[in-house]
Amino acid sequence: MGLFGRRKKKREAEQKRLEEQRLAKIAEDKRIEEEKRKKALEEKKKAETNSQQVKKVEVKAKPVKNPVVTAKAKVAAKTKATAKPSVKSSPSGKYEIYPEAGLYKYRLKASNGEILVVSYGYASKKGAKNGIETFIKAVETGNFEISTDKVGFSHFDLFGARGARVIAAGEFYKTVKLAESAVESVKKFYLCDKIVELAKIPQNEMREVLVENLKVEEKPNGKYQLSKEGDKAFFIKLVASNGQVLLVSQKYASKQSALNGLESIKNAIENQNFTVSKDKQERYQYKLYTSNKQLIVSGETYPQRANCLSSVESVIRFSGLAKTVEL
Repeated sequence: MGLFGRRKKKREAEQKRLEEQRLAKIAEDKRIEEEKRKKALEEKKKAETNSQQVKKVEVKAKPVKNPVVTAKAKVAAKTKATAKPSVKSSPSGKYEIYPEAGLYKYRLKASNGEILVVSYGYASKKGAKNGIETFIKAVETGNFEISTDKVGFSHFDLFGARGARVIAAGEFYKTVKLAESAVESVKKFYLCDKIVELAKIPQNEMREVLVENLKVEEKPNGKYQLSKEGDKAFFIKLVASNGQVLLVSQKYASKQSALNGLESIKNAIENQNFTVSKDKQERYQYKLYTSNKQLIVSGETYPQRANCLSSVESVIRFSGLAKTVEL
């Protein structure tokens, strides 16, 4: 079997494994949602029972015999009985679904038009719509983490209900406090029910573009480091021959899931599934996607696009021949 055949077989196996993981995740999310629904029904029944008991006690405590009702009281009673219950309005923000860099995304906007969150790419518009539902559930869980890169810019990562996958990442800010404020803004507007589908967005609002295939000569002496941080956090790092850290993976819940993630990272790099995005701070960041369009790695931020592309080249240069080391 030639090199092309081996790569094709390897990609097919990777796609099959990713599909199995995706189906398992969907099944688990459904199970969690069903448990929440049952719990909500039980709490509702319990509340109704307590309410009925309280009403019975009030009737016995204050018996009224032949009450005299004036005309004014009749009007007040009628008004109270016919008054409509107040309905709490949804937040005035909105979600927008749009195509970019060969994928579909959603973004959450505040009432003043500020962009609070831009999602990762999805293979289809339906996937982006489902992504909004997943995002809402994740915000309700509240699993936010603030990260600061090596040049001092901070952003939040929002993890799923099980904490094993990053659902969305916030904008980059100059301070941790501003990133924390962004989290509160997301919590304020995430329940808005307005979803707008856009055929395209203005050129000046485009943030992410595909990276064309780069011709890079591979070099030896690079290495992948598998490290454990805390009780249940595993990370993968790609280190160049001079010790420079070129890539840091997302957090994995187990050693085996980290090793599986490493294989996905290697395949994605081999296929050069890179994009370069620009945030509202005018900083550039590369993103690496799996063959089924799932984001698997986000790079550091850089002040110039050329610096970001140079980082992509370094990742390609040292990944192919890198050895794996467990720390």
